[in-house]
Amino acid sequence: MRIASLALAVLAGLAATDEARAQGREPVKLAESARFDITAEAGVEALVQGRSLTGGATIGRMNWVPEADQMRSYTISFPVSYRGWRTAAVQFTPERSGRISLALMGPWESAGEGKIYRQEILWDDLRVEGGALADGGFEAGTGGPSWQGQGVVQAQTHEIPAVEGTHYARTWHNQPLSASFQVTAGRPVTIRLAARAVRPQGFVEMKRIAGHATAAHRAARRFLRGANLGNGLEVPPGQNWAVAYTPDDLRIMREEGFDHVRIPAGWHHYTGPGPEYRIKPEFYARADELVNAALKNNLGVIVNIHHFDDFTTDPKGQTPKFLAIWKQLAEHYARAPEGLALELLNEPKDAATTKVMNPIYSEAIRTIRAVDPGRTIFVGPGKWNGIDELNRLRLPDDDENLIVTVHSYDPFQFTHQGATWAGPDTKITGILFPGPPRTRLVPDPNLKVNRWVLDWVERYNTEPTAENPCAPHVVQAAIAKAREWSDYYGRPVHLGEFGCLATVDPTSRAAYYRTFREAAEKAGIGWAIWDWRAGFRYWGEKTGQPEPGMREALFGHTRPAPGASR
Repeated sequence: MRIASLALAVLAGLAATDEARAQGREPVKLAESARFDITAEAGVEALVQGRSLTGGATIGRMNWVPEADQMRSYTISFPVSYRGWRTAAVQFTPERSGRISLALMGPWESAGEGKIYRQEILWDDLRVEGGALADGGFEAGTGGPSWQGQGVVQAQTHEIPAVEGTHYARTWHNQPLSASFQVTAGRPVTIRLAARAVRPQGFVEMKRIAGHATAAHRAARRFLRGANLGNGLEVPPGQNWAVAYTPDDLRIMREEGFDHVRIPAGWHHYTGPGPEYRIKPEFYARADELVNAALKNNLGVIVNIHHFDDFTTDPKGQTPKFLAIWKQLAEHYARAPEGLALELLNEPKDAATTKVMNPIYSEAIRTIRAVDPGRTIFVGPGKWNGIDELNRLRLPDDDENLIVTVHSYDPFQFTHQGATWAGPDTKITGILFPGPPRTRLVPDPNLKVNRWVLDWVERYNTEPTAENPCAPHVVQAAIAKAREWSDYYGRPVHLGEFGCLATVDPTSRAAYYRTFREAAEKAGIGWAIWDWRAGFRYWGEKTGQPEPGMREALFGHTRPAPGASR
């Protein structure tokens, strides 16, 4: 079978070089992404309009090949898990007819000293629309008429059944499998496939908890429909953008139908010097006014440390202060009703990666447990509590009263359009949900935004809703990932923040909240909107009513809950 020479040359060169250096001793690592490369023979001239359809794939040019060849190539990566098969789909268009080479590989990651990590991937159910690829299910075996290379095809096992048929492929970066197929000039080609990571021998995963009878699962039932008192107690002293929340906010929140409140708080701004870092009594008083009002109105309460930027910049240096704060908060709230929970840290970022935070979290949990052994604690992964970071989170095996918190503001171009603090790429406004719009959105040519933003807008303008980057499937995919992780490990997950700026088109905004609420409820995941009456507000302070469409979007009705006193 004829294979595009460029792809084979690149793959063979990389494999030979790295194998020689590694000498059979490649360090093994669990893969978090799958990678495959597409290369066209010279007669095709160029592959254009490359885009991801599903699966959160990223698609780009092979910048390591000669510049003249880059327009004939794409490299694609998408997130995978060892817990189950993940699917992805990409599309591109060849400028001329000819043959395309498809190489199934794995991620490239340096392990130092001229070595790369061996991160193995399983592949199955590969289908091509716009071209004829034989044996996409790998039933013919290695070295058959379709697939060639150092990768292998193996029979399914009881632990890992095939997606279709009884076989699947197994590859990594230095042992790929390649096949080629014919394409037609101007005819779009869609590649759909499934992949999953291979769990390395000796890999020790976090303990899985069977059933839903843990203390955390029982507690999670109190945190189903919540709101954040955003831009409140977390605002640093001396700054003037804080919202002055009062006990009346908590009364109205309960009457609207919410069952819990999340109270972001900047405790770190109100401490004395180390090593005690004593929290100032006046800040306790401000926080307790809201906590007590919430509990009085039968609202569950989540108290956190919010925007501790000194800590996320220097976790090691700030850990003593972090632990000292939690020792004091555990003591202060030890006699509070069980409806009050503690959240260790809002949106770890920068140097506070998930890997860095795992042992710090364990120490903080031990600190709290020494004072308050029965308190429910919320813990979240790094990268701003990103759902895709859940795979890196490691919780103490012996503590079953932990709820995992994640945040999602996808699709970000929609939810943050016009946000002055979110950088230049959110300057484009007028984005509706779901896409595509009836009238094409034409960005102001004077706006300086990155090329990828303009590409996103083009997809928003042209792609059908099922594949549009501003559509329900984006929200549903995020929730599905969280649910998959929760089901596998037996740990309840809470969506601690999601929301959309109040300046966005009201109909679109309501549709977005409805989509999130329905997806979370279907997955059995509690949520808390950002926020109550600040920039992402539910409640209109001037009108004394919810923002247009919000009550129906979040509760499915247009009237306040029965028994409301307003």
